[in-house]
Amino acid sequence: MRIEPLALNPPYALPRQRGLGVSSIYALFVCWTLFAVFVYSKFSQLGDAQSYLLGAYDEEGELRTVLVTRIATMVIRLAHNELLAHLAFSMFAATGVAYLVRQARVQGHYRWPLLAILLLPNFGVWASVIGRESLFIGLLAFFMGATVGYQARGGLLKLPLAVLCVAGMALIRTPFGAAMGLFLLMFLLYVRGPRMYLSVAVQALGYAAVAALVLAVVWHRLDGYIANEVLPKARSYFTIGSATTRTWVHLDTTGTLLKSLWWTMPLSLLGPTPGEAVARPVMLPFLASGLAIIGLLGYSIVSAFKAPAGAPRKLLVLGWLPAVAIILVAYVPFGVYNPGSGIRYASCFLLFLIYPSMLLSSLAEEPGAPCIRQGLAQNR
Repeated sequence: MRIEPLALNPPYALPRQRGLGVSSIYALFVCWTLFAVFVYSKFSQLGDAQSYLLGAYDEEGELRTVLVTRIATMVIRLAHNELLAHLAFSMFAATGVAYLVRQARVQGHYRWPLLAILLLPNFGVWASVIGRESLFIGLLAFFMGATVGYQARGGLLKLPLAVLCVAGMALIRTPFGAAMGLFLLMFLLYVRGPRMYLSVAVQALGYAAVAALVLAVVWHRLDGYIANEVLPKARSYFTIGSATTRTWVHLDTTGTLLKSLWWTMPLSLLGPTPGEAVARPVMLPFLASGLAIIGLLGYSIVSAFKAPAGAPRKLLVLGWLPAVAIILVAYVPFGVYNPGSGIRYASCFLLFLIYPSMLLSSLAEEPGAPCIRQGLAQNR
């Protein structure tokens, strides 16, 4: 005798988990733009936004600076209004985040890490005004949406979109873009590549050996690049006349940078210290944000190791975690000298810190759904 499943009547159906509305994303970004322009700008400078508005970078020769300047100039000419120009950049970032929310089907408890990031002033202020940060954030959100969406529902157009986003991010913030490129490579390996039945630990040892070999080959050039270009450039950005510059920090060699990571990396993520925030109360919200960011990073790392066995866990532990490590090491020279400027630099990658929650949300089965999603849910 065949037993047919009983259909649940609406009163007894399993409740749908609450998601995150796209309209609320746009409304939140508009609020951040208004706050940044009319409130925050009265107490502190809006980074490079005013410089782009005034054309201060017209003589710059770097491609990324020229590109952002031309985009800002074009938007200002079309908008005929400074606020509308800021809103145009803000809406680009908001559209990327909305795309991520749609593709990840953010629901249930997975929405809280995303909401936490969106509500942080460290993120909201710089994501909603003219500048490289809002462009990078928009591209990063599209990239994250394309990858989680591809594993959940497929779609060949998502992969070219991810590649284009990586190219754009590499142009705007080269080290961060390179880390995203590495992550995309690992993503393709686990989604489109051959199945590998080795454990996470065994694969980690193999990748570590390959990474060590590559570093041994390129170390001389990498060491020279960091010591002679990156570190002097980072230090030159911050003048001793700034009230927030940490004049006691000295990173002059690659060895000094690497040996100091145990304290410079947490300090860079934290932003202003309690003493600095007390001396300059406008920094107090950013101190609270820094503590939240460190907490979210810890939560994401735990989520990565607790992800379902197979491809999801391997991608997060062997793809996402190394990419985050590269980003944080590259961020330290630009985040440790001046917490104010460091906050602006960090806004670019904050979304990526919660990638595990977005990936797991896209894999989570909705109550009453007829089948389990495929893609990364398969063991590879």
